[in-house]
Amino acid sequence: MYDWIKKYGETLITVATVIGGVAAVVTIFDQRLDAQDRLIAQRFEAVDQRFEAQDRLIDQRFEAQDNLIAQRFEAVDQRFEAIDHRFDAVDRRFNDMNKRIDRLADEVSELRTLTVGISERVSRNEGRIDVILEQMRAEDTPSP
Repeated sequence: MYDWIKKYGETLITVATVIGGVAAVVTIFDQRLDAQDRLIAQRFEAVDQRFEAQDRLIDQRFEAQDNLIAQRFEAVDQRFEAIDHRFDAVDRRFNDMNKRIDRLADEVSELRTLTVGISERVSRNEGRIDVILEQMRAEDTPSP
């Protein structure tokens, strides 16, 4: 075995050196890749924080806009409610007026009935007066 080591010793040292060098390069490269991964992760974290801050700002703006729109809709709803109350008041007034007009129409109808009745009586009385006047003239005229 000693002869074998003497014969292949330099080759073994060379192979071991190459393997050690490759292992050292791989280790260094792995450390660099780990450092690169950490750096990338930190940058992504920073970008994520910026996006979160931006999202919060945008959400705040949308919430403020939503609140403003809701307030405006509430104001419009209040205006519509006020107009509805006005319409209700006008409707009540119209109903009162319609009742008054119906009462007046009934009274006018009664007046017409009474007027027709009075004119019929007057006509009958005039007819009677005419008959009485003719009778009186006939009595005033001398008989032949």
